[in-house]
Amino acid sequence: MGAAAACGTSSKPQQMASGTGGAGGGELHGSGGAGNTGGAGGQGGAGGAGGQADAGWPAGCAEQSASIRTEGAIVELAFELVLGGEPFLFGEPNVAPDGSTVTPLNVRFYVSHAALIGADGDLVPVDIVGPEGAATPYGVHFYNAEDPGSATLRLRAPAGSYEGVSFVWGLHQACNTSRPETNVAPLSEASQMTWPHTGYLFLRYEGSVAPPAEGEGGSGDPDGETATVPPAVHMGGNLAMDLAPRVEVRGALSVPASGSTGKVVRVVLDEVFAGATADIDLTGYVPPPGPVGDELYAGERLRRGLPDLTVFSFGP
Repeated sequence: MGAAAACGTSSKPQQMASGTGGAGGGELHGSGGAGNTGGAGGQGGAGGAGGQADAGWPAGCAEQSASIRTEGAIVELAFELVLGGEPFLFGEPNVAPDGSTVTPLNVRFYVSHAALIGADGDLVPVDIVGPEGAATPYGVHFYNAEDPGSATLRLRAPAGSYEGVSFVWGLHQACNTSRPETNVAPLSEASQMTWPHTGYLFLRYEGSVAPPAEGEGGSGDPDGETATVPPAVHMGGNLAMDLAPRVEVRGALSVPASGSTGKVVRVVLDEVFAGATADIDLTGYVPPPGPVGDELYAGERLRRGLPDLTVFSFGP
């Protein structure tokens, strides 16, 4: 799997995916959840390129948000989906460790409020930029497995040696509570990530799962009763409180004064599925009105279990 890298909150017959659901509701009485940590604005850390001081993330959710810095190198992080240590091929059948055959049909997620992790553990906020170096709309990145161009997250960062990368896996609250009907991409309704009761989905995974046949990894499971891969996972937050999880990708990262550098970031679907199917107490979880699909509960289990999971890791 290459260099180890921790991911978690910074505190640490054939099943088809359901097309219903969304991110679910909130948590009453402050119970559970992989909450977002405090912002890093005003903290020290590695010096900015050209002597610029580090600033916090811009407030609000403006389409053209202010840049944190205007100089620095570009850090390119190429997301790679993996399952069982092998590439998880989108739209194609993949054999899971439990012997089932999994075909991913929809894999989308947001990244926002990115930062580099300094040697002292402080977060150094950085800009999320596009291929030309300009800040992305709303300062967010949208990964869509159907769009190869979205596989690379680009950050404009100050020179220095760092211990890894940190980001909100989803949308910070200002963007989560924005209006998709008036937003442009990637926060428009065309994203397929909107859900009116809870803002936006942070992660949307859907696929088909065929249980292992007899003689292929077990005694057979025609009803899918022992499958460890859910057909859908919808993870999201809440309009009333910030529930977006902050995750870390730990590992040495050296940023030059100019130019670019890059790393592969593996998205470990084994961990996503493990979290989504874990026996986690969902006390306080308030689902949205109307029919609630299993994908919502799967997403909330994943969100709450993230401190004990390694969903993101640096590749070789």
